[in-house]
Amino acid sequence: MNNHFHFEVRSDDRATVIAVRGELDLASAPALEEALNRAGDAGGLVILDLRELEFMDSTGLGLLVRTNQRAAESGVRFALVKGRQQVQRLLSLTGVGERLTVVDSPEELLGGN
Repeated sequence: MNNHFHFEVRSDDRATVIAVRGELDLASAPALEEALNRAGDAGGLVILDLRELEFMDSTGLGLLVRTNQRAAESGVRFALVKGRQQVQRLLSLTGVGERLTVVDSPEELLGGN
């Protein structure tokens, strides 16, 4: 099954930015979770850029909650860059968006570092 999910990881001394595109679901979540865990293990700031994410289901939502909890427990800052309407609606309807740091662009967080 090919759901056209891809992500790109960019790191520097300020943060790790993971930009995702396609569909985040049961098939694609494990690879992203591994990348998020590696980024969190490196410490600092982890930014998940959702601007090119076309779809996210409850599996993706659960991944965001777990990542946020893991980050809080290990002293890592975790933030999301706002996604498309479907993604933002899911975050809003479930209340998850209120529990996470959500910004319009990575620069909002990187500019202050």
